[in-house]
Amino acid sequence: MSSKKSKKLQENTATKQFALSKKIIIVAVIVALIASVSIVTCATRTTRTIAFYGISESQISGLKTIITEICEKEHLSFEYVVLDSEKRLENQIPLSRKPQILFTTAGYPLESALDIASKKGGVEPELTAGMTSSVRSAVRYLDLSQKIIALPIVTSHYEVDIETAAFRNSGMRAINTWKDVEDFLKIQKRRVEYPIVFAGSDSDTFLDMIGAFCESIEGADAYEQAVDILSEGAKHFDAIKLAKELCDNPDSPLITTVRMLSSWYKNGFIHPGTFSFKNADVEAFAQSKLSSVLFMPLEQHRVFNQEAISRFTSIYFPSSRTASSRVFTGKMIYAIPMIKSKDAETLVSHLVQKEYQEDLSRASGLAPVLAQCRTPDKQADDARYWIAATTAPLAGLSSEVYLSKEQKTKLSAEIAAKIRYGN
Repeated sequence: MSSKKSKKLQENTATKQFALSKKIIIVAVIVALIASVSIVTCATRTTRTIAFYGISESQISGLKTIITEICEKEHLSFEYVVLDSEKRLENQIPLSRKPQILFTTAGYPLESALDIASKKGGVEPELTAGMTSSVRSAVRYLDLSQKIIALPIVTSHYEVDIETAAFRNSGMRAINTWKDVEDFLKIQKRRVEYPIVFAGSDSDTFLDMIGAFCESIEGADAYEQAVDILSEGAKHFDAIKLAKELCDNPDSPLITTVRMLSSWYKNGFIHPGTFSFKNADVEAFAQSKLSSVLFMPLEQHRVFNQEAISRFTSIYFPSSRTASSRVFTGKMIYAIPMIKSKDAETLVSHLVQKEYQEDLSRASGLAPVLAQCRTPDKQADDARYWIAATTAPLAGLSSEVYLSKEQKTKLSAEIAAKIRYGN
């Protein structure tokens, strides 16, 4: 082969190789572009999320049961996230990744959520049509559109449980005031060593109970005064100083409550171990007929051994104050659409329909917010009726201000010490 032909062949081969390389590069670039588009698409795909904050595990489980039922019927899909109640809510919800719906309680959690929620979301105001007037007063609206941004779905209540047979045999005709309760305790002291028990080891239960006493004795203004003191005390937390401000001064909001409970403790009405008792301990005392007066929220009542608790009659925290001035204490769970979402609106609207309110009440252990729906038991119906007779319930001192579990435990211990040893 001549050198000229050989050179020509080499040039043709090089040209083909270059063309092939060019095609490979173009194909590679196209594949890379497709992959990058896929990656962007996946990264920006919205995940529908429901978050829970400041709600007990059993209540979350109950809410999930009903939510799942609605989602299956309406062909909705959500992922669940349980936020850490030991951390501030606002530090756990990035503005760019808000959940579709947040379930939380009144007080600090609700107010914090409203600061974060989109002002473009919300549900229609017609959803309140079947609610009692007291529950409607707790609904929160967007300023401009008048859409609902926070909708109550179930509520709780603090109650006094009186052993029915013991009351019947006491010769008393009614219990309408704390003086009546004390008279009953004096009679019961003859038959049981310590008539009163409650789950005093749980700081949330204890603080909410103390707040309920405060409202019933001194009124809602005194309760709000306690909230103001807590708000200031939370800024530079000192349990000893805070307890003194709440309980020791002549104008302290909890002074009358603490003095009354201290008197009962000294007279042997309150079991000495009740400040370390858990719900199971209270249940054991009720089952063994060792106590005749119990203090608890509705959700605790609902999980009690039915044979034991059926021997008790529930009443609301009594008062010498007029019924129209009362504001009962009870946790209220809200559904908050955090962003504009059709699926969120659909789910939230179903939660306050008669079809689901009874099941939601049963599953959560709380009372329904609708006036006419069925209830799973008498306790839920009583709580609904009591709240309907007043106004939106107080959130409870454990929820009004952000405090860590450790801080609430320390504050509860200081208040309990004042009851046991005097202030």
